[in-house]
Amino acid sequence: REVEMSIRRIGCALFLLALLVGQAAWADGILVPPLRPEVPYFTIKYHHVKAQIEDQVATTEVDQVFRNETGTEMEATYLFPLPPGAQVRDFTLIVDGKKMVGEILSRDKAVKVYEEIVRRRRDPGLLEYTGRDTYKARVYPIPAHGEVRVQIEYTEVLPYDNGLVAYNYPMSTERFSKEPIKETVFEAKIGSARSLGAIYSPSHEIDVAREGKTFARVSYEEKNSKPDRDLLLYYNV
Repeated sequence: REVEMSIRRIGCALFLLALLVGQAAWADGILVPPLRPEVPYFTIKYHHVKAQIEDQVATTEVDQVFRNETGTEMEATYLFPLPPGAQVRDFTLIVDGKKMVGEILSRDKAVKVYEEIVRRRRDPGLLEYTGRDTYKARVYPIPAHGEVRVQIEYTEVLPYDNGLVAYNYPMSTERFSKEPIKETVFEAKIGSARSLGAIYSPSHEIDVAREGKTFARVSYEEKNSKPDRDLLLYYNV
């Protein structure tokens, strides 16, 4: 009954299943068409990232909008590998203004429920962790010249070594966008029980605004670009 109620709230298919080989690198979300995936049918309209870091625990919120640049209805797969050990807290798709909330299930349960839904000719709304830090969602239908908005939130414990904390947000898949991304925005709030030392990024020109000894805001923004490298952020305590 709970599954059926969830499905009624969802207007298109979202199903996660096992994905990718072991050498897959971290990546931000990308929308891949089923045929000729090397051809970029989708444009990333904007990519917004907000990170909240509290004593090595980081919560990252990702907000992306993809646009179908073709004149036909499309089916696609949304891929989102996560940093090792990261855990998804929320996953939402908004397709052409319709909001769809995915359920996070174990693989076995997701497959069982999905097969039952297919037999009933209903659209699934399931989110499954693959066990390899990767998620894969089938998104259908995407209207001609329509948009898909993806919102995902995850948490992770950041690496720490002799007072140095490291945060990595990959952006390299943005080069697969058909056109330059209109707006890429990254914002991070850093809070620490101990005084913050140096805050820097070897990959991007970030702005740092300190508020006292234990709190800082980090920001980065660019327009009409195709980011091709990971955003690396380091800070000392």
